[in-house]
Amino acid sequence: MTARDDQQKYDYICELVERTYPILAPVWQAAKARFGAAWLREFVENIEVVYGTIDIGIEGRLGDALDGYAEFVNDSLRNQSFYEKHRRYKASSYAECVDAYYHNADHMIRCYLPGMYLSHLLWPQHYNMLCGFRENMLRRLEQPKLFFEVGVGCGMYSKITLETLPHARGVGFDISQFSLDYTGKVIDAFGLGARYTLENRDVRHGYEVPADFLICQEVLEHLENPAEFCTWLYALVRPGGHAYITAALNAAHSDHIYLFHTPAELEDMLRAAGFQPLHLQEECAAGFKPRNTTPSLAGYFCQRPL
Repeated sequence: MTARDDQQKYDYICELVERTYPILAPVWQAAKARFGAAWLREFVENIEVVYGTIDIGIEGRLGDALDGYAEFVNDSLRNQSFYEKHRRYKASSYAECVDAYYHNADHMIRCYLPGMYLSHLLWPQHYNMLCGFRENMLRRLEQPKLFFEVGVGCGMYSKITLETLPHARGVGFDISQFSLDYTGKVIDAFGLGARYTLENRDVRHGYEVPADFLICQEVLEHLENPAEFCTWLYALVRPGGHAYITAALNAAHSDHIYLFHTPAELEDMLRAAGFQPLHLQEECAAGFKPRNTTPSLAGYFCQRPL
């Protein structure tokens, strides 16, 4: 595969988005210039492994995912507008979100999971966090044998971990069977399934053995009491082990409940749970809005002290 081939495939996808959702096309068209040549290879690979070769005919294979991405974006925009006006999120109850979203096949399969998968490759805050996780956070680890991901979403972070740490095995937890199924398909498509298992589990009940490394990526804002949840995460990590825990800040979505304003709020929560935060990465959405209305992601690389 040459850079020219990748460029042609990227152009083909951009033309498809321009035809189907022109209002969303600028984000796709700006991605290569924003992220660079290495991104182009990664983008093409992630699309083709999951949705098939980029050529005539991909419209059918990728079309549903583009529809889902469009709904994912529109959901974010509607809820962000509400947040900017009222300075709070619409959702307030975890119970209402579980049935309306996480156990809703239409929402998860058609909209949420494809939208999340594509946003990891396109949104600056998502892709830059992913790069920082792979190139900085994971390289701080000393050959972990077992990792957990709590709240697997679309499986992107487990995939990256398995690729980067070839001797590690992982267990992914989620309370949405749809997320587990989607993640399993992604992990298997990349040939990583032999080192990875998935469980529908509420982590408040713990696990048989602790992990050397734990990932919890963009889960806390979905909860009514993320501080208590952090204590459950702490219990899943062995003494001396590490965790990478993130939260969305000032970033509204239909299932976001707890509003984090600054990384310091997340850091305080992690310290109260017992973690020692060692390194922070924060990435912001594109644009020039004030800090308190700009969506961002904050992620802490932490250790559970010996």
